[in-house]
Amino acid sequence: MSTAEPSPRAGRSSPGLSFSIAGIPISMPWSGLLGIGVVAFLWSDSFRIDPADDTQTWILALVFALLFYASILVHELAHAFVARSAGFPVHDITLWVLGGYTAYDRKSPSAWREGLIAAAGPAITIVLGLICKWAAALPSITDDRVYVLLQALAISNIWLGIFNSLPGLPLDGGAVLRAIVWGITGNESRGTVIAAWAGRIVAVVVFALPFYFAWQSGGGFDMGSIVFSLFVAAYLFQGASANLARARLTSRMPTLTAEMFIKVAVRVEAATPLSEALRIQTQADAKAIVVIDGYGRPSGVVQAHAVDAVPIERRPWVPASSVAVSVSDDSTIPASLTGEPFIQALAKSSATEFVVVDAAGSVVGVISTQDVERALSAR
Repeated sequence: MSTAEPSPRAGRSSPGLSFSIAGIPISMPWSGLLGIGVVAFLWSDSFRIDPADDTQTWILALVFALLFYASILVHELAHAFVARSAGFPVHDITLWVLGGYTAYDRKSPSAWREGLIAAAGPAITIVLGLICKWAAALPSITDDRVYVLLQALAISNIWLGIFNSLPGLPLDGGAVLRAIVWGITGNESRGTVIAAWAGRIVAVVVFALPFYFAWQSGGGFDMGSIVFSLFVAAYLFQGASANLARARLTSRMPTLTAEMFIKVAVRVEAATPLSEALRIQTQADAKAIVVIDGYGRPSGVVQAHAVDAVPIERRPWVPASSVAVSVSDDSTIPASLTGEPFIQALAKSSATEFVVVDAAGSVVGVISTQDVERALSAR
């Protein structure tokens, strides 16, 4: 399973294997190596050509697992190359346990381009499976070990491609469904919501399949199949839910403006005694205190917890700047910002409070990121 993840991840790194293909960084965390062992274990019975030779069985299973991961890499490269062709910078590819994802920038979101990027992965996976199926049928393939490997790669890739084409996020088929709804309605958020709910339905169906097959056959339950289905279903349901939450956030962004969250602030010079700054704040019925430099530019925001730590009797001798956190260009934003540019401006800095200025550069007030996060996460 794999999905193209359209959020940039440049600059991140994790311990494990890393290399690059066509300028695209590729990594596999050490935990991802567990997937190779899992695949080899799950498919080991398919390579029991000689029941008396366990060594051959496990070697073939391991070779298959490595080739299967190579197939997953080809799947992700298909996402990456199509994304690059569509004009989206590709950051990296990460392979993990039984899957992977491709990170790229969405410079100019487009439904049809997103759909093509998503469809490229399952398409190339099914093509790989058909090629292996064709190769296994060649008269020149006389070695049973090669034949069994090719057949296993054919079956695994074809089924993986079909499964990944199911119309529900976080599967690639879900991303295609989102692109179709987005293209028809012009609303990406609506497409994400529909595809995410479809993903939840797919997750429930996947979990129910072992029970259905047991009922159909009239036999007992296979605990191995139930556990595996539960693992896959949990992954799908969690991924669908994450996409649904992201869609809800995105739908709220256009309605948000910087002015909605401004807390009125008073301006004081750096050397102003804290007691005087607090008196000015109370008199103006303001919610925040902004420290300014000699040119009238904001240089800090007084922190309430730092003020509380200063005994009342000492406040006349403590400058307001000593209980303020410094502000930078990244933590100073225009009052005119709205929607996604407003959220992106907040995301540029790790600050928890931002100074808001008007077109002339004068301080208007302060915005707390907690207030914005509360508005975004409200149901």
